[in-house]
Amino acid sequence: MKTILSLLAATFLCLAAGPAGAQKVERIVMAGGPPAGVFGIFATGIGTYLSKNVPNLDVSVTATGGSVENPRRVNSKEAEMGISFASDAHEAYYGLEQFKDKPLTNHRAIGVIFFGVAHLITYADSGIKSAEDLVGKRVALGTPGSGTFASAERVFRALGIWDKINRIPLLGAAAGDAMSDGKADAFFWTGPEPDRVTTEAATKKPIRAIDVYTPALKTDFFKQYPYFARYVFPAGSYKGITENTSTVGIPVIWYVHRDLPAQLVQKMAEAAYGKEGHAHMLQVHAGSRDMVPQKALQGVTFPLHSGAEAHWKAAGIQIPESLRAR
Repeated sequence: MKTILSLLAATFLCLAAGPAGAQKVERIVMAGGPPAGVFGIFATGIGTYLSKNVPNLDVSVTATGGSVENPRRVNSKEAEMGISFASDAHEAYYGLEQFKDKPLTNHRAIGVIFFGVAHLITYADSGIKSAEDLVGKRVALGTPGSGTFASAERVFRALGIWDKINRIPLLGAAAGDAMSDGKADAFFWTGPEPDRVTTEAATKKPIRAIDVYTPALKTDFFKQYPYFARYVFPAGSYKGITENTSTVGIPVIWYVHRDLPAQLVQKMAEAAYGKEGHAHMLQVHAGSRDMVPQKALQGVTFPLHSGAEAHWKAAGIQIPESLRAR
């Protein structure tokens, strides 16, 4: 009888605990970007991989306005993690620009996802050869709230032409289509290179990339926005680009809410930046080639999450004091 009672007690405990070995599934939301934008592609790639490769984790990706909106969502816990251009994540954390006097300090960095390259593109036969030639022209430059739009405003204001162009609020493929259909003279798009929108535009006829680095260098642009850097389109990178052309680029940062458990964040970083995770992301987009340890902290200007710091330390990456978890 004693043995039977013991077996019954053990059975009751198992039933109360649920299926053998079952653990609570952590469900988190990742803020991506506009459906037509590259942020959504990267966020979906990351979320899908983490859901399949981090035990008891379910990541759902939500469409958002993009880079500027995402820190707000993470700060308020509408989403547990997101991605943004380094500029918007920096300005949100320190209460600058669009976040002036309203700092959002709940997000913590994991690392770089890709480098967003400013593609200021026109057709080679448009007559537009410099940024100054855009005055009075129709330029598709992203939707308000997107990182592309914010970057376009920074660049064009520094060059003194923001209020002298006809701004068209179209993003990604829609911007490329507008130029192809003759409804825009040029488009500005910030994304990894090679870029699908630019590649598709170049299938219609040869394109020209406009140099914005050289004129920006003559202003205080890089002092005001230190997270931007020079980027060069190699000759032949797109049909019509026959010589190396300078532009500017900015890293895209993956970050999470500060309250996410450190062990979970460390596991996510290990999965996404590991060999198999990197191979998966390269299939998602070639721009994922930047998801490597030696580039992980480039452009990061706000604190790391403690789980991410533990991962990068284990990977042998030196953590600057200013980025220590706190």
